[in-house]
Order: sequence, then structure tokens, then C-alpha cells
Amino acid sequence: MNRRLWLLLVASIVILVLLDALGSKNYLLLSFVFLFVTMGVYFWRFDRSQKNSREVVFIAIICALAVAGRIALAAFTSMKPELFILILGAIVSGPETGFLMGTIIALASNMYFGQGAWTPWQMFALGIVGIISGLMSDKKVRIWLLTIWGFVTGFLYGWIMDIYFILGFVKPITPKSVIAAIVASVPFDLTHAIFTAILIFLLGKAWIKIFQRYKVKYDLFNDQLE
Repeated sequence: MNRRLWLLLVASIVILVLLDALGSKNYLLLSFVFLFVTMGVYFWRFDRSQKNSREVVFIAIICALAVAGRIALAAFTSMKPELFILILGAIVSGPETGFLMGTIIALASNMYFGQGAWTPWQMFALGIVGIISGLMSDKKVRIWLLTIWGFVTGFLYGWIMDIYFILGFVKPITPKSVIAAIVASVPFDLTHAIFTAILIFLLGKAWIKIFQRYKVKYDLFNDQLE
């Protein structure tokens, strides 16, 4: 991966370590530092590329769709469409933009659901999904493979959040307590995974075509990370 992607990942992990070390009182500050680092790296590239503002508009659309979808299904704890929308948006825009969109989606949607020490972890989890999905950019990935990836992301997101839960709430941390915490999250993660996979299988092709048409029409994301 490109150096800037590694910078994003390393900076994100450092922020999560600081969050654990400094305590939950600093979660909001670290959340905005997280976002600042992510956006700073992206807009540094954006400025150097001399692209127009339509890329920013595309990012805003993807994030707004994901946040609105998450809020619309707030009554269903584990049935959220943000992974589905993020995956498809990142496939069109690339890994760096995918990471940026993931962090924005988590922080913005928690303006409704509530901020907390979990917010930077959610930003990181969605950012990782965005990076990996973005690595498929400009590759002809079959819908059944995307469906499998959508299923996997439900567990990937859940496992990252399990780390937050274990570090913050499991005392003492032993192999038995860690396994118990992970097993307890399986019903939520499984529902999230199945819901994301179904959305991709039913709507993935149509949404990718729409996003790709927008990308081609306005000549977007042609300088994606190498």
C-alpha cells in the first residue's frame, strides 16, 4: 500500500492506544484528531492533484447516504446499511478515500446515536473496511465475491469493536473472558453480516453502476493511490 495509507493506519492505532491510556474522558478530542489526520492526508493529496470539487461532493453523498440509512434503521440494532454503502463507495473511489468516508460516517452518525469512547474505534473499524474495499477499485469483482466480502465485514467490524469492549470492560483479561466476550457478540455480528451481504447481492450491481457512471461522467478518482 501507499505510504500515506500506512501513515493513516499507524496514526489511527496510535490514537486508539492513547484513548486506552488516557481514559474515556478524552474520546471526543481524540475522535476529532482522528478525523483531522484522515482528512489532512486526503486533502493534501487532493490539493496536489488539482482536481475539482466534485470528488468532495461524491464523498459527501456517500457519507450522507450511509448516515441517513443508519439513522433510518435505528430501531434495528444490528441491521444497518452503512457497510453496504461504504463498500460500494470505496470500490469506486479507492482505499484512501474509503478510509476517509468510513471515519466520517462513524463520527457523523454518532452525532445522532451518541458520542463516546467507542467512537474512535468505530471510525477505525469503518476506515479499515473502506481501505480494503477500496483496494478492489477498478477491478472487475464478481457480485458473489462482493457478497462474501460484505458478509466478512460484519464480523471484521464486530471483532474490532470487541477489542474496544475487552480493553475497556473485561476484567481480568484472560483467554476465557476474551472468548466469552467474542462469543457474546456473535448474534449481533452475524445479523450485521447477513444484512450487509443481502444488500450487496440484491442491490450491489445497480449501485456500482450508478456510482461508476458518476465517476466517469465527472472524471473522478483517476489519481488513486498506487
